[in-house]
Amino acid sequence: MSLITLAAFAGAIFILFLTPGPGNIAMVGRTLDAGPVHGVTYGLGILTGDIFWLTLAVFGLAAAAEVAGEYAQFFWIAKIIGAGILLWFAWGAFQGWRNPAPADAPLAPVSKRGLAMTYAAGVAMPLTNPKPIIFYLTFLPAFFDLTVVGPLSYLAMIGVMGAMFVLFALVYVGLAHKARGWLKAKGVKRWADLVTAVIMAAVAVLLLVR
Repeated sequence: MSLITLAAFAGAIFILFLTPGPGNIAMVGRTLDAGPVHGVTYGLGILTGDIFWLTLAVFGLAAAAEVAGEYAQFFWIAKIIGAGILLWFAWGAFQGWRNPAPADAPLAPVSKRGLAMTYAAGVAMPLTNPKPIIFYLTFLPAFFDLTVVGPLSYLAMIGVMGAMFVLFALVYVGLAHKARGWLKAKGVKRWADLVTAVIMAAVAVLLLVR
């Protein structure tokens, strides 16, 4: 893969990550609810799912069709698990609205179990969301010759995706974390929790019906 082709791929990934979608919204919502560590972890889950679809596209659409056909039940299970975790997060944010913490209360301690749930929800998002599926299995093969992608080119593409993730995580998670601090300082964090609960619940429903 030439540098020009890799640069074009980087531009396509930039547009994919920039375009608003349920994954971006959920990552922001998770940051508002539980802090930047959970926001970044959710984003890493999304990146993992994206790499899964890229891998299928590089290794051939026949493999993608086989996976989609033979493991259709797996994707439904992923949908249910992802939606269930998001609804659990929504319930937690709703409880934050019902029983607001003091303005000077610190973030809840980060636990391995909590991070695992956040990561799993992030992985489930691109696995069942039409946006990345269409992008990696339809758009990329139409504009890029993926049959000539070798191991080094494949690793370079993943590197580009990782770099774009860092860029957008800094923007989305960083701004959401600052907004969280401002809302907390102004005493309106309670209402932000309510908005977060509604967003998480809406994304969960969207994950199930799409």
